[in-house]
Amino acid sequence: MIERVRHFFGIGSLIVLPPALLFWFLIHPWARWWRRWGPLRTYFAVVPVMAALGALLFRFRGPLLGTNLGTNWWLVTVALVLYAGVTWLEFQYWRHLSIATLVGITELSPSAQQKGSLMQEGIYGVVRHPRYLSAGVSMIANTLFINYAGLYFLVLLLVPVGYLMIVLEEQELIERFGEEYRKYQRRVPRLIPRWRKTN
Repeated sequence: MIERVRHFFGIGSLIVLPPALLFWFLIHPWARWWRRWGPLRTYFAVVPVMAALGALLFRFRGPLLGTNLGTNWWLVTVALVLYAGVTWLEFQYWRHLSIATLVGITELSPSAQQKGSLMQEGIYGVVRHPRYLSAGVSMIANTLFINYAGLYFLVLLLVPVGYLMIVLEEQELIERFGEEYRKYQRRVPRLIPRWRKTN
C-alpha cells in the first residue's frame, strides 16, 4: 500500500512542480502586461501551456522518477515532522492573505498597479517570504517521503530556480515600496528566522 502511495505522490510531484514554476515565470515578470488581459483570459492562455508540460512529464514519468529507493521509515518520520511544520506555517500566512491573493488573481487585476501596503505583521515579521519557505520545506518533505532518485535530482535543480524567484520578487517589491522595503529587508530575514535573545 505505502509503495503505491509513494509512487502516486511521486508522479504528482513530477507533473506539478515544473509546471507550477513555469506558471510563475510566465506570469510574475510580465504581470503588468498580463493585467491588460485580466485574470480570466490570462489563465486561459497560460494553463494550457502548463497542462502540456505536465502531460509531457507524465509521458516520461518512468525514467524521470528514476530508481525507487524503497520505503525508509526514518525518512517518512522526518517528512511527517516537516509536514506538521508546513501546516502550521501555512495557517500563519493564510490569515493575512485572501484566496484571490493566494491564487494570483489580485496580482493580475488592474487594482494591483496601486502601491498598497507592505505586509509586516504576524509571520511576515519573522520571515519575509513564508510562502516560499513553506513551499521549499514541503518539497523536501515530499521528496523524503516519496524517496525516488529522480526527485532528489529535481530538488537540486529547483533550489537555484527558487532562489531566482525570490530575488526577482524582491526587486519588484523594492521598485514598489522603495526605502520602506529596504528597511524591512534589514530588519526581517528572508527565509531563516533569527533567534532573538531575551532578557
